[in-house]
Amino acid sequence: MNSTLAIISLLILVSVIITGFVLKKNVGLVAILAATIFGASIGETDSIIIKGFSSSTFIMLLGVSLLCTIATNNGTLELTAKKFLNLSGGHVKAAPIIMYLIGYIIAAIGPGCVPALGIVAALSLPLSKTTGYNSVMLAAIGEIGSMAGRFSPLTPESVLIGNLAQAQGITGYQSAVLIYSTVTTIVLSFVIYFLYKGYKVKEITAQEQEALPALNRKQLTTLAGFLVMIILCAAFKRNVGLISFAVSIVLLIFNVDNEKATIKAVPWSTLMMVTGVGMLMSIVSAVGGVTIMSAGLAAIMTPKSAVAIQGLSAGLLSWFSSAIGVVWPTMVPTVGSIAEQVGVRPEGLITIMCLTASFAGFSPASTGGSLILAANATDPAFTKEKENKMFVQMFALSALLLTLTVSAGLVGLYSVI
Repeated sequence: MNSTLAIISLLILVSVIITGFVLKKNVGLVAILAATIFGASIGETDSIIIKGFSSSTFIMLLGVSLLCTIATNNGTLELTAKKFLNLSGGHVKAAPIIMYLIGYIIAAIGPGCVPALGIVAALSLPLSKTTGYNSVMLAAIGEIGSMAGRFSPLTPESVLIGNLAQAQGITGYQSAVLIYSTVTTIVLSFVIYFLYKGYKVKEITAQEQEALPALNRKQLTTLAGFLVMIILCAAFKRNVGLISFAVSIVLLIFNVDNEKATIKAVPWSTLMMVTGVGMLMSIVSAVGGVTIMSAGLAAIMTPKSAVAIQGLSAGLLSWFSSAIGVVWPTMVPTVGSIAEQVGVRPEGLITIMCLTASFAGFSPASTGGSLILAANATDPAFTKEKENKMFVQMFALSALLLTLTVSAGLVGLYSVI
């Protein structure tokens, strides 16, 4: 291994992330440019550079995104979430629990975190008006639920991390990650509840509930499609992306959504970010960059501090970049080497970087925090002063959750299972 070349590759990776952040350009596109130039400069053929583009990851992301875009466009996800919310029977004390479950379930059944974030953020303001709870508290609890549900086996996040882990021979960790993330987010939901003084809300029942229409034919058909996808993937172990793709095509044949609108609404930017960074990481890995990075982290780690340092590194990186697009493709490949060198189990390393990279998303500069800000901005009483205060609050909340999770890792709570 040429250590100089490996270090250069890491510097290029860091430069790509900084360039994307500063210039507000898609990091994946910048990464493809860097992979093309760097790969050619070290003598890699075009075919080798192109092989870094993971077709399996792209199909997985596109299939799931297509299915979830259909469900979002025709109102299936939003209406189903509102109906689920009404199951509380109007009881105020059940509202935070219902919000957590909405975020968790919507993310877990296939869409992953981002669609769930948008739904719970949109529901939080009207629900706060009828229950008396702080809207930020409700949105944060709903979002943190989605940050646990995103690690079910059906989501893009879970499949992406699984592919990266399997390449290192790491398997059988998924159940531990889901259990850890679920327990952690439930505990942190209580922290958020007390932080925003949810216990002071005394009303026994909420005001009259919103009258909701029945699910129409298109929405029922869409739900049936989700059910088929879940059964085939969970019971028959079929590829979630391929099955989601197939179900989406059938749904479009039945005209449950406009095909052009669906294709236009697919989050192409995210797809390009994930696969573009993957192309660059393929070259970084080939020249030894990942090995150097793993050795560097391992050098400052002990068996006691390894999980905490891994989590802190992922969380800080996620403040400035996408978890699914940058953080996990960059850091998951280091797990196998670190686990071997330091003498820790890979489950804890993967778990904590999954959690801290997610919780960094509460920053107002990230998706979770910005959606909460945007939802509250629709309130006529939302002033510039309130916006500035909430902006600081979201940063503080992100930092608090990150600190608590890293502290849990430091005392060994993610090495129990």
